[in-house]
Amino acid sequence: MELFFLAGSRPVAGNVIFDGAEAHHISRVLRHQPGDRIYATDGLGAEYELELRRVEPARVIGAILSSRFRPREPGCRLTIAPGIIKGDRLRRVVEGITQLGVSEVIPLRTRRTVAGLSEKRLDRLRKVAVGAMKCSTRTVLPRICDAMELNELANRIGGYDLALVAYEEEQNLGLADVLIPGAESVLLVVGPEGGFEPEEVNVLVAAGARCFSMGPRRFRAETAGVVAVALVLQLLGELGGSKSLS
Repeated sequence: MELFFLAGSRPVAGNVIFDGAEAHHISRVLRHQPGDRIYATDGLGAEYELELRRVEPARVIGAILSSRFRPREPGCRLTIAPGIIKGDRLRRVVEGITQLGVSEVIPLRTRRTVAGLSEKRLDRLRKVAVGAMKCSTRTVLPRICDAMELNELANRIGGYDLALVAYEEEQNLGLADVLIPGAESVLLVVGPEGGFEPEEVNVLVAAGARCFSMGPRRFRAETAGVVAVALVLQLLGELGGSKSLS
């Protein structure tokens, strides 16, 4: 099933309107015609079955045949704060973790962060999240936040049931040792290329975070974020099969 995104469009008189890139994709790329049926989401959990009534390059109108609230979300609200990394690699992080089911992404500035995050780059990341949401047939669009300083993030740790830091210098505790079954909100912090400085980890731990090791092999920053999210969701039983923690 291919899913389309109603970017800010609200149903009016039983119809929805696509414009911009979505209208172009429906009309020019996929060459849909009036009478075709498609599915769309508002990114807030609703899924619509539509019958196309008007198909033009810049504007597509669909009549709502049915609608339902159908979030395909993990039971745990997972926020990830990945260190900002250079080039196209942060895009790959956002793409992967959106497909996995992350609820919120907070790009993190640390002492070893060497890349900036302009409004243009942030806008591209939000578009990547839309594409990944549609690809994975999620109906909830994760929030891509503005960049945040590490100290500000530390001040917010108390708002989560659990805060975890992937730290390459942790020798004893793995993720299964620190993950709490039943946690409804988890903050996962992953460093940039080169990792965190010890003082930064101390700030996060003092605020209530717990460190864990991802094993004896080191990952690139863009790999670590996706792997860490997958491990959390797997241990919570959110990637299929029975729950791994009890």
